[in-house]
Order: sequence, then C-alpha cells, then structure tokens
Amino acid sequence: IGCGRIGIVHLGAINKAPGVVPIVVSNPTVSKAEDAAKKFGVAKFTSDAMEVITDPDVDAVWICSPSQFHADQIKACAANGKHVFCEKPIATDLAETVEAINACNEAGVKLMIGLQRRFDPNFLRVRRAIEEKEVGDTIIIKTCSRDPSPPPYEYVKGGGGIFNDMAVHDLDMTRFLAGDDPIEILAVGSCHIDKSIEDLPGSEAFDTASCIVRYPNGVSAMVDVCRQSSYGYDQRAEVLGTSGMIATDNVYPNTAKIYKNDYTGNADMPFDFFL
Repeated sequence: IGCGRIGIVHLGAINKAPGVVPIVVSNPTVSKAEDAAKKFGVAKFTSDAMEVITDPDVDAVWICSPSQFHADQIKACAANGKHVFCEKPIATDLAETVEAINACNEAGVKLMIGLQRRFDPNFLRVRRAIEEKEVGDTIIIKTCSRDPSPPPYEYVKGGGGIFNDMAVHDLDMTRFLAGDDPIEILAVGSCHIDKSIEDLPGSEAFDTASCIVRYPNGVSAMVDVCRQSSYGYDQRAEVLGTSGMIATDNVYPNTAKIYKNDYTGNADMPFDFFL
C-alpha cells in the first residue's frame, strides 16, 4: 500500500526476497501504482488500499502510506487476517497506536514496524558491547539523526510531527541499547530550517528537536534530531560506560582525507542513505 518513495524501496526489496511473490500494489494516484507494477512485474494494481487488504491471495501487507492512514489500515489488515509490515509510526497518536496493536494481537496476526537501525551492523556492534560488558555498565546513551535536506511541506503536514516521523528511530534505538522501557522523558522542539511549517499544529511545526530520556538504574539517553544537515546525512550513536565508551561513525565512501589551508577532513561526504 503506497507507491511513493519508501513504497518503491520496499517493493524492490520484496521483489528480491526468496519465496516472496508481490500480488498487488495500490496508490491513490493510480498511475503510480501502475508504473510500480510494470517496473517490478506485479500482476495487479489499484487505487484502493482495501483491494490489497481483502485480496484472497495476499498473506501479508506492506503499509507504506502517509502516517495518518497507518492505524486504520493496520486494523483493517487484522480484521482480514493479514500479517502487517508497517512503516513508522504505527499511528499519529497514542490511543490509535494502542488500538492498532490490540487489533493485531486479538486477530493473531504479526505486526512489524520499520525500525531498521536495529539491524544496522554499526548499531548492533554497540548493542553487543553493552551486552558483553565491554564498556562496563551503561551510564549515558547519545544518538543524533540529521537529514541532508528537509521533506516537503505536504509530507510534514498530517504526519504527526518530528517525534513521530523522525525521532521515533532514535527513541527506539535508545530503548534498544538500554534494554529497558523508559520511565521519564523531556522533549523540546523548534523551527530553524523550514519556516513554512510553523503554521502546522503541535510538533509538526518543529524541524529540530531534543529529548532527554531516563531509564531504570539511572541510565539517561540524549537524542537530537534535525531535518537538515549542511554537511550530509548524519546518524551516530554513543554509549558511555563505567569502564569505557563505544561510538559509531557515519559511513563514508572511502577513508581519504584532504589537508588544505582552509580545510582538513574527509575528502568526500558520508554516504547519503536518505531517500
């Protein structure tokens, strides 16, 4: 469901997965669904998401629609006995999030959310260091997420705000690294990059945000996110422990560095995984 930028990425991955056969794709602008179906050899396309959800040949549904449609589509999948992979977030508010999860539990269907950093080898190495006590007991966790350029106004509008559609990755990562559920959180946001979004409600008006999260045993996590980074895609994590520290770096195309009278550093920008 959804043949926009992230839907095409998932459809390409599904098409390469062994033993998986794409059955039908949908998009409100049906020409996008048709183009995707032709590109990836999918037999059926439609403008109606419910035709995907109710198709008798479909076992699992990939939900790649805008955030405000996720909860209703998850619940519809559950009602039709379909397993679900859904792009983050589950919903744009807490009540709908709980309803969607409960619907899947009650129907006995699987629900997975696209929080891919849990599978990233860099972040997994940090997690292993924590589990194996390589840096001792955890004291502080830090993450940052900074995208190379802000999304369009229409993407931000109705998406639930920067904490739901961006910081969710970092908040999940701090929980993954802490190995526990948070007990307290402080979050603040502001707008520095795209002033056009300032008229949107709540945290949709923020393009920059920071969070401090407290976990059991006094562990604290700090998150900063920004929708624009002038120096390229920036995704890092750091954990300070009682006997050391471990940190990830961005992934660069090479290790070359350049030294000049006005610049010293990497010769090229980090790899841009931003879509």
